[in-house]
Amino acid sequence: MKFILISAVSTNGYIGKNNKLMWYLPNDLKHFKKITYGETVLMGRKTFESIGKILPGRRNIILTKKKKIIYLELNKKSKNTKILSSLKEVFSLKNYEKIFVIGGQKIYESMIDKAEKIELTLVHKKFYGDKKFPKIDPKNWEKKHEILFKKDKNHSYDYSFIRYERKKTRIK
Repeated sequence: MKFILISAVSTNGYIGKNNKLMWYLPNDLKHFKKITYGETVLMGRKTFESIGKILPGRRNIILTKKKKIIYLELNKKSKNTKILSSLKEVFSLKNYEKIFVIGGQKIYESMIDKAEKIELTLVHKKFYGDKKFPKIDPKNWEKKHEILFKKDKNHSYDYSFIRYERKKTRIK
């Protein structure tokens, strides 16, 4: 099973404040949908609550210790949703080729050492929030792709789509 972290991050590493994004970039949302549509997404309870719904067109995995609360919110409507209480349960899943990790901070921190790729939208501005993305260590990660977009009438900030891939360790 392959894990891919996907997130939008400010230049100083913040991803959110009060369980919300701190910017609105329509092209980032389209990019997120294009990459994750038809795939499996893994999120924590707070990320699920901030989105407010199951993401359509994707298998959703919600990681929480508060299963009963999530079951009530979902009303058991979605057969494409799993509610799990530990990463151990995630790792034991069968028939999942790749999983996109979409937040929040604690799950990113737990999964960065297990991920093979990071799909990052870098918002070229400093924001100050209460949740951060883990540091991307250049010893472990190589930037493979980057596209810069300038702010325009629909986007208040410059931003870049960046793909990192885990460096292969050499056998000596």
